[in-house]
Amino acid sequence: MSVIRLAAQVIPSAQREAIRTGIRRTQRSIRGFFLRFVVRNRFAAAAYYALGNHQLLREARAVAAGQLRYEADHRGASGSYYLLRRNIHRLEKGLIMRPRRPVFAADFIEETVQIFAHAMHVSGGEWNSELVWAEDVLSDYFDAVDVTVVKIASAYGRYLAIEKTTRAPVLQRAVPYKRDLSSPPPVSFEDFMALSRRRRSVRWYENRRVDRAAVSRALEAAAQSPSACNRQPFHFRIFDEPEMAQRVTAIAMGTKGFSQQVPAVAVVIGQLRAYPFERDRHIIYIDASLAAMSFMFALETMGLASCPINWPDQEPHETRIREAVPMDEDERVVMLIAFGWPDPAGKVPFSSKRSVTDMAVFNQHGRLLELPRD
Repeated sequence: MSVIRLAAQVIPSAQREAIRTGIRRTQRSIRGFFLRFVVRNRFAAAAYYALGNHQLLREARAVAAGQLRYEADHRGASGSYYLLRRNIHRLEKGLIMRPRRPVFAADFIEETVQIFAHAMHVSGGEWNSELVWAEDVLSDYFDAVDVTVVKIASAYGRYLAIEKTTRAPVLQRAVPYKRDLSSPPPVSFEDFMALSRRRRSVRWYENRRVDRAAVSRALEAAAQSPSACNRQPFHFRIFDEPEMAQRVTAIAMGTKGFSQQVPAVAVVIGQLRAYPFERDRHIIYIDASLAAMSFMFALETMGLASCPINWPDQEPHETRIREAVPMDEDERVVMLIAFGWPDPAGKVPFSSKRSVTDMAVFNQHGRLLELPRD
């Protein structure tokens, strides 16, 4: 028997709790001391998280793995290329500028044509929505700019040399367009607010399967969410076998007591392979969360309920989720979303929301935005 276990049997429970409380208080004090020093010095911050605290190591490894995967994916065969998606979106933004410049995107048009040529070659002549979009935007781009500019001329020549198969006719080209604003929005603010208030984090569900067609429709809505440069660096791993869904849900913190009756769950995963630079490492959480909100709203419109579940970046949860849901090194869990048909008898927390005045402020600015005085 260890000394610690023997001591635990000898020391009364009240004193054991006092000792544990004292140890935790001491740990917080030591941590606070180091953090105050770390905040004031970036080199100390680097040393602290390199030597004393390894909680950010998983993210650092994932970022590095994402950069390697980014380079490998753009040399290999894929149905979608993040560089192509990003640059075509950048071209679209240039095309909609007012006034539009006669020369723009000269610094990245060559690499855009190169990756488009590679994607066309890999596709074997099969057009997908990404290639159609890229082809249409590139066509409009070269029609709009001065193709005699050296950098653009070189890219234009390479673009014209790309072998392409005949495309099926389409009703609308995949290029910037004017929205139809001739009629009011299809959803009023009152209806949207009612949907927002109806959508709650539901933890009690009927023992009833969710139709996959409904899930697919909700995913279609999620795909319409905004995404930085339209890269959409996320993936939904759906488990609609109740036993599997319940075991996956139970891995997350905060699910004890209701995970055993969750009929379906989505594991929302961010893919750092979409980015070649560390600066963009947080975009997976932004874009995936925007898509997740649309997914949950869409479920609600079909009578289904959902519950977003926070994901902790800590052990043993990280190891367990990767044992349950296969992931590559660059993939990070953003959140889980339990969903299903709500149990009418189940209650939801009231969850008082912050007021507008508490969560927003208008025109509070620093020196950079100071307006000149008369």
